[in-house]
Amino acid sequence: MLLNQQILEIATEQALKNIPKDIGASLRKRHRNAINKAFNRLIENPFISYENGKVLILSDSRTEKGEAKFYKTNSKTCLLLEPEKALCYAFWEGYPCWHRATLAIVENYLLLSQKVTNPI
Repeated sequence: MLLNQQILEIATEQALKNIPKDIGASLRKRHRNAINKAFNRLIENPFISYENGKVLILSDSRTEKGEAKFYKTNSKTCLLLEPEKALCYAFWEGYPCWHRATLAIVENYLLLSQKVTNPI
């Protein structure tokens, strides 16, 4: 799927508005940083793989051997698939990660784009 930048910006704004208000300032900042990083990665690479509430993400980081890293995330977990299976470090530590922020933005995007193509 190729993302429309205007809809993507609105979807990102919605994700920022959905940050829980009853968490501490430090955790709110982590959420904002994760969402902003996800937005920037989606701008750099607007081709995404989304299916049944799951997003497959090519990470911007590489292994020590130079191999690409792929993450699969859903509403419950964030998993590094390749080159080995492991939880995303931020997720494992209990913090927001940009991979799951990407999922939130993409799901907002899909809802918004559906409204644009199928107005009531």
